[in-house]
Amino acid sequence: MAESAGREALAAIDRLLADRPDKIGHDFSAAVRHLAMWRDTLARRPRENDPRALGKLNAALSVILGGQFPLGQVPWAEIERVRNELSDLVDTEADQPPSAAGSSSHTTRS
Repeated sequence: MAESAGREALAAIDRLLADRPDKIGHDFSAAVRHLAMWRDTLARRPRENDPRALGKLNAALSVILGGQFPLGQVPWAEIERVRNELSDLVDTEADQPPSAAGSSSHTTRS
């Protein structure tokens, strides 16, 4: 589920980068919406594999919002950088085995 949300967010950012709108538009809104859904999906499940994933998504949201409401030029280079980092995160998510509902993957050490 998180991988699917991640791929949808990447597709939205790809459309944004392909169109490179000069003003606030649908592409920015769609990218923010998909990133927020991906972040919420990750936040709802227990994560022990990469505790920085939510931080990366929050940073990506900040960059996209900074592009949507820029003080100057749209930071396209930063948006491209974030897109590449998120691609790595999606690939990491795809490599993780799905966790069974109701089970815990935490171990207890004595």
